[in-house]
Amino acid sequence: NVVFEEFGAGAMGLHLETMAERHKLFRDESYRRKFNRQWNNPFIPKVFHRNFGMATVMQCPDNSLVGKTFREIGVMQGKSEVDAFLDLLIEYGNDLRWYTVTGKDRPKPLAKLDADVLVTYTGVCATDVHMIDNDWGFSRYPLVPGHEVAGHVIAVGSSVKNLQVGDVVGLGALAQACGACEYCKDGIDNLCPNRKFTYFENTVDETGEHIHHGGFSSYLRTDSRFLFKIPEGYGEKYVGPLMCGGLTVAAPLYEYAGQKWDLKGKRVGIVGIGGLGHMAIQFAAKMGAETFAVSRGTSKKKFCEELGAVGFIDSSDTKDMAANAGKLHYLLFCVSGGVIDINNYVGLMRSYGTLHFVGVPDKVENFSLMPLMFNRLTLSSSPIGSSNQMRAMLAFAADNNIKPIIEEFTHKTANEAIQKIRDGSIRFRAVLKNDLV
Repeated sequence: NVVFEEFGAGAMGLHLETMAERHKLFRDESYRRKFNRQWNNPFIPKVFHRNFGMATVMQCPDNSLVGKTFREIGVMQGKSEVDAFLDLLIEYGNDLRWYTVTGKDRPKPLAKLDADVLVTYTGVCATDVHMIDNDWGFSRYPLVPGHEVAGHVIAVGSSVKNLQVGDVVGLGALAQACGACEYCKDGIDNLCPNRKFTYFENTVDETGEHIHHGGFSSYLRTDSRFLFKIPEGYGEKYVGPLMCGGLTVAAPLYEYAGQKWDLKGKRVGIVGIGGLGHMAIQFAAKMGAETFAVSRGTSKKKFCEELGAVGFIDSSDTKDMAANAGKLHYLLFCVSGGVIDINNYVGLMRSYGTLHFVGVPDKVENFSLMPLMFNRLTLSSSPIGSSNQMRAMLAFAADNNIKPIIEEFTHKTANEAIQKIRDGSIRFRAVLKNDLV
């Protein structure tokens, strides 16, 4: 549960910006003796010694050293922390990475089921902006957002069996579930009463309870059971938006189809052609549904057809809405924010149809039970999907070339991405590339 902030030793101004070049200096015994003399200078503040000794290995070809401090390694090897560090740097060079945060900011110990991940890309979701602004009243600061993470496994705990170093993985909004309740046993761990969201709550393991941060970071330490292997060949920059938005729209369609990817013979409408809706159209169309985009105005009609929609309904045109009355078996609302008039859409539904919300409008107007009752309609909603649905979704997306449309930024330009989400100009998902490592 970590935001790793440093990768070199800060003591005495020794900064190893280019480790491939600098580590060679330590092969020179005179340089090494000079370094040790400086290190043992009584005028060097003790804080430098403490911080350096607590610097912790986070990447090393010798996996047994990951999670150990240079001081601990020195004790194991019968040498000082400085000699332990120098010997490792000489042997492994660029393959050795470490961090130097200390005290309360120090990462949690590597638990048996943990994995360390080098973040490569992180999606930026509207939820991240809500959490940054504390719109829902439960944000915790300092806040590290990001729950649409793609990266590479660089270390694993002793009991991890499903992942190995080098795997490309994704982390979504769910960081942990208990695994023992009826929901977890039934395969719907996303509804576990003890679920832990990626940066909303603390995770718990044999090492204790720890704050869990999100993917606006370079490295993460997290429960490996909620990391998902990405199908080989699927572009990493597209992974993030699938981990939350993709799962959010695919899971209810998958459930409606009876836990399979087949909606042949069904007419499905998608309301809101934005960050969620443009992926929902792709999933519904690839599942074989007769897919209709529902949006105000017709400016997005051609675009929706390119995504796979066979029809377009202008929700602002009363004649168009009337012409499509009683047509849809299923209507998926992907609109976040704004005002939704439910009665405006009820007429589109066949009897026994379902209106399902995955977006959260700011306000719902004109909700009336009578039209639902007399047409035997179902009104429902859902959060993210389960771990099983995540695996199924990733495989289906890869097999059918379903990809979000993204705008790429870097971690250093994250504020630009956030601003475009705030003003609604993003097309259609923002993704941050890790340019800090």
